[in-house]
Amino acid sequence: MLGKMRKLEKLIKTLQIKKLKIATVESATAGYASYLLTKVPGASKVFMGGFVVYSLESKAHFFNLPLPILRKTQGVSAEIALALARGVRKLLKTDLGASIVGFAGPFGTNKVPAGTIFIAVSDKNGAFAKKLSIKGSRDTVRKKASYRLIELIYSRVTG
Repeated sequence: MLGKMRKLEKLIKTLQIKKLKIATVESATAGYASYLLTKVPGASKVFMGGFVVYSLESKAHFFNLPLPILRKTQGVSAEIALALARGVRKLLKTDLGASIVGFAGPFGTNKVPAGTIFIAVSDKNGAFAKKLSIKGSRDTVRKKASYRLIELIYSRVTG
């Protein structure tokens, strides 16, 4: 855990030095990535807020995503993750928007197995999404996905 905590501290410090603000929107992780970002003292200088949009309806309502598209993918795709990352960045007027969607388990769909996660980051240079396949319990998937999002954010802000 100490290594992961140091990584979080480095991220928050880097965001502070670069004067960057960040916001999150999460589904499968239900706020765990936001929790991690705010574990570090001083995070309030860079973390502007986070949303948990667990249902398809909440994704549609808060981020103007069309329900037919959400229903088609059950809200789990790179496109949805990208739209949420862009949307939260715009909504909270931050430099970075980050998102996580997926199926933490124990169930997925016929087409998308449990442990399938999409993470995304949006910034002034564009947006990037990554597909993850994480094995383990529901809790393990959520934690690992959140830490992978932290790593993706860090790699975006450090170049």
